[in-house]
Amino acid sequence: MRVLPLTALVLSLAASAAHASSPDAWEEFRADVEKSCVASLPEALGTPTVFVEPTGTESFGIAAIEGLSPESKSQVTYVCVYDKQKKTVQVTPAIAAEFLHVVRESEREAAAAERAATGDNKTVDETGQE
Repeated sequence: MRVLPLTALVLSLAASAAHASSPDAWEEFRADVEKSCVASLPEALGTPTVFVEPTGTESFGIAAIEGLSPESKSQVTYVCVYDKQKKTVQVTPAIAAEFLHVVRESEREAAAAERAATGDNKTVDETGQE
């Protein structure tokens, strides 16, 4: 009977897909992306903030790491791309803070509190940008 081996294959693939999308598996994925990306930075940043996009894309994990550069004495951000299949990373050159900023959880909470207090829920900033 060919149905039984095919059924077994489909069930095993479904089980591995379910495992890959479990909360524990995603947490393990995020931890691996963070660890790999921070280890691949060309410099050790002071008080780094790491944001890992929770699930990435189909093929890649994405992280942004911001911190104080000991070389330039300024805030910089690196963007890291993690290949899910190869488990390798590529990191951009440092991006100056005026061009890219990682929002810390405390900043996000403060902005939410301000919006709640003022009733202002618009998504446009002072310059008219969304």
